[in-house]
Amino acid sequence: MNARRCAEHSRVAHPRAPGLKRTMRHRSLKLTALVLGLGLLLPLAAAAEAAWTAAPEVQRRLKTGEIVIEPTTAVDPQSPRGGVRAAVLIRARPEAIWRVMTDCAQATLFVPGLKRCRRLGGAADGRWDDIEQEMRYAWYLPSVVTVFRADYERPHRIDFHRIRGDLKQEEGTWLLSATADGAATVVAYEMYIDPGFWVPLFLVNRSLRKDLPAALAGLRQRVEAPAGKP
Repeated sequence: MNARRCAEHSRVAHPRAPGLKRTMRHRSLKLTALVLGLGLLLPLAAAAEAAWTAAPEVQRRLKTGEIVIEPTTAVDPQSPRGGVRAAVLIRARPEAIWRVMTDCAQATLFVPGLKRCRRLGGAADGRWDDIEQEMRYAWYLPSVVTVFRADYERPHRIDFHRIRGDLKQEEGTWLLSATADGAATVVAYEMYIDPGFWVPLFLVNRSLRKDLPAALAGLRQRVEAPAGKP
């Protein structure tokens, strides 16, 4: 008798328990689906980053020495922010290119507008670095200082994102993929940037048409230059 009363009391005191269980079960299923979905999307996203450079037309242009540049988002004149991707073929192995790319002292020699680059710190095992850079886009504009975290998968991948500084958001990826014969490497670059402040549209266009190709051409020249030459 006492057991039945306790059971009846439990049903009266917790009339929403079945509904709560259904809600929690539904949320759990949604969370599981989300986690599984992200797990599937991550390798797909990584594959998509490199897939565009494998297109026959892009490969043809790279082999002629062209630096291929494509916007990934449209530039809004009222709020210049967006993404771009680019690629260059360099006749060297990934490790040789990696040494130049990750050397701050050399970066200032071929990146247009880069006035200062220094390593602030990093992991003891070399898996990441915090880098501070100062850029000057035009003589009449103030310098822009940004600190970003670079995560390394030596010598094939660098992922970077802003951790503090003048820009609102900056993130991107470098991918180094050796050609089938091992004689050269396709260096692919993708970046999204949101300055967080208004920038003249002509400066954005100039950066896409001139500065980015110049930086990649400078990297190629720096890597391919005979030993002992700048």
